[in-house]
Amino acid sequence: MGTSIRFRLIAGSLILFITAFGINVILNSSSVDKLCEESTIAKYRVIGENLHRRLSGLLIFDQRVDGVDGIDNIEHLFATTKAALLKRKSDDRGSSGSIQSVSTALFSVSLVLPDGRIAYSTDQNDLAKQVSESVLKNFKYDASNEFYHSRHDEIYCLNFPITGVQKDLLASLVVTIPANIVQVHKNILIREKFTSLMWILCSGIFLLVLSLILIIDSTVDNQTFSKTRISLMLFFVICGAQIAFSGLTTLTFTDLYLIMNKEKTRMRVGLMKEQFESFLKEDDNIKNLAQGEVMLSDIIAESPELNDITLFDEKWHPLFIVTKTKALNCQSATLVQINKMKRSLPDWEPKYNVRLVISKDDQIKGYISTNISKKILYNRLVEIGLDSLTVLVISILFLVEMIILIFNFFERDSGKKQPPYVEQSSTQPPVHYGLMRPAAFLLLFGYDISMSFLPLHTEKLYAPLFGLSKDVIMGLPISVELFFVGVCILVAGVWLDKRGWHEPFLVGLFLAGAGILYSWGAPNVFNFILSRAITGSGYGLALMASQGFVIEYSDSKSKARGLAYLFAGIYAGSLCGSATGAMLADRFTYSSVFFAGSLILFSVIVYTLLFMRNGMKKPQSQMKRTQQDSVPVKTVTQFLTNRIVIALVFFSSLPAAIAVVGFLNYFSPIYLNRMGASQSTIGRILMIYGVCLIYIGPLISKYVDASHKKRLYIFMGCVLGSLAFLTFNVIEGVIAAAIAVFLLGLSSSFVLASQSAYTLRLKVTEQLGAGKSIGIFRSTSRGGQVLGPIVFSSLILATNIEVGITYFGLAYFAFAIIFLLLTVKDKPLLSF
Repeated sequence: MGTSIRFRLIAGSLILFITAFGINVILNSSSVDKLCEESTIAKYRVIGENLHRRLSGLLIFDQRVDGVDGIDNIEHLFATTKAALLKRKSDDRGSSGSIQSVSTALFSVSLVLPDGRIAYSTDQNDLAKQVSESVLKNFKYDASNEFYHSRHDEIYCLNFPITGVQKDLLASLVVTIPANIVQVHKNILIREKFTSLMWILCSGIFLLVLSLILIIDSTVDNQTFSKTRISLMLFFVICGAQIAFSGLTTLTFTDLYLIMNKEKTRMRVGLMKEQFESFLKEDDNIKNLAQGEVMLSDIIAESPELNDITLFDEKWHPLFIVTKTKALNCQSATLVQINKMKRSLPDWEPKYNVRLVISKDDQIKGYISTNISKKILYNRLVEIGLDSLTVLVISILFLVEMIILIFNFFERDSGKKQPPYVEQSSTQPPVHYGLMRPAAFLLLFGYDISMSFLPLHTEKLYAPLFGLSKDVIMGLPISVELFFVGVCILVAGVWLDKRGWHEPFLVGLFLAGAGILYSWGAPNVFNFILSRAITGSGYGLALMASQGFVIEYSDSKSKARGLAYLFAGIYAGSLCGSATGAMLADRFTYSSVFFAGSLILFSVIVYTLLFMRNGMKKPQSQMKRTQQDSVPVKTVTQFLTNRIVIALVFFSSLPAAIAVVGFLNYFSPIYLNRMGASQSTIGRILMIYGVCLIYIGPLISKYVDASHKKRLYIFMGCVLGSLAFLTFNVIEGVIAAAIAVFLLGLSSSFVLASQSAYTLRLKVTEQLGAGKSIGIFRSTSRGGQVLGPIVFSSLILATNIEVGITYFGLAYFAFAIIFLLLTVKDKPLLSF
């Protein structure tokens, strides 16, 4: 027995380690793809910008784009640019190997008219046709955008819009490069870091196996080995390996980003050097260069990563100095002005400086020196570090849930042995509520894996439907899905009271999995909307049934704790699923992510049948209600008209739901976007809410269970929620939003578990049935979720953002006071 337990623990732990490590690698792989794409495109973008600058000057004053062949040296300009592209490829790192294997036939330079016609191209074959199709398909012209890129089949199209005096589009300069060159760069990076990756992996496996051998005695049995010690050991060893890998990834990204900017700067300075040397062919003295500060200002305006540029003569006397805000011609400036300008420049550091020599006939005529902006680099490196930290948090959340799952595997005979997180007690029910947490985690993981791109997938399938506009149709799948979630929550409440939790749970899992599978293969927008209705129906049934399981297998002293424990798994699954799905969607297709989600949901059915089968029975407390269920209308009416229920619904549940959904899903993205925050920053701030529910919620629930005044915890939660919005009356910006999200997370940690526990103590709840009562109660929160965006959009339209949000905070606080007053003389059940 001891050998069997040791072997099973070692085998299970290794599977857990490799799975958790693999999740981290997959998530970071998307970041590697993104950075390699950014790095590669940046190098070729510089070459395109040089031609774009020259063409813009020609076409603005001669707008006969159709007669572009009449422009002097047009063939020479395009041929020279293509040659520069090919030279960039040959100069790239790894040029002796895989980079040089990239086809040169996919490099091209084209001038495309707004209607998609090719005015001129270095390639008049099928590649030119692809360029035209890409421009029309991915047309994103905006007067504020000077560049964008897109992928079309096997090429990347780098698009530089050329505009007239009135900012009207004259043509687009399109540079194409092979798409597989990005993958080649990624493969080079992986090879460079493969040894370090294998060292981390092998060291982690060795330390894990050694620790388990030392901890687990060969004579141990299933009842005596220390699950707490093993859990902590697994967490620290696997988490340590995750941290080491994330640290390695961050350092790799940092080095790559610095190299990328150094190379890009060197290319920009190299193009300037060529222009100055061309001038020297006509005039031997670079001091005679006219309007040099204007030329340098144009370059620095196009290069956010540059801090300053200085042109020197052969004796290192400055001729022109240009920064982001100032341009100085030193030949006509005073010595005081020159010294003041010099003092504004950063100290010379080779790591952030690029210097090139300007020469003629092997004689030095001058120098160009430019400094890379440390501030821009620092901000980008902080963002890279935060991305790695986000991946680490997601992988740790996944790890915690998998540790719980792996111990459930060792406790399959749950009718005889308690799960590892349960204190042994003769009063414990035969099935513990904690068994539902891994199932709930995987349920939300599979369900939310596609949430980040549903509107985008709808847009791909778009076709006119029911006379509705495109914007309405893009939001229709989500609206239909939420509607069926709310309906099926009510259905599940009745169902689980009559038949038990397992039937709606298993049926819900099957419907949700089938619905997502249907989304994977939906041929048009109508079928996609229908698939989301099926998915929402299944999710509503399974979500409500999971709460029914916890309610059935917990007592009055552990109910709030059990629900908080469940919600921790739910929010962990939601966080991991949505983040993982977004990253996978960047690397793979939307359809493949749908397919992965359906597989995860179907796997939950297997978990349920393996580990929770002893709880699949009609509870005795439910069998006794058959006569009451025959006359539900009167009982439902009594429940809905109960003073305490009214106070809970209208002055606690509804405002809380409006606050959370309206703020997190609607207000925060809009507000933070206006503040200039990136999409990844917005996502990280919103993650604070889920982290609070996962780790703070269960802690607070212990005090809720021990308290006989659960209404006070509801009131405290509502007050914290109101303070989240009143924060904007004191501070604003990203910090205010982060504090507000944190306070909302604390608020929900108090409110969610205490509301359900408080509702279950009421006499009207016993008469109606716990399942139906919680189902009705949760449906009211769904109504608040629907109203949330409407309420917050009205606040924004009615007044400015900060004032409107403050008014909502005051109203929320007033509702909390009313709730407290209406529930002063509540009458809880004497027994449960």
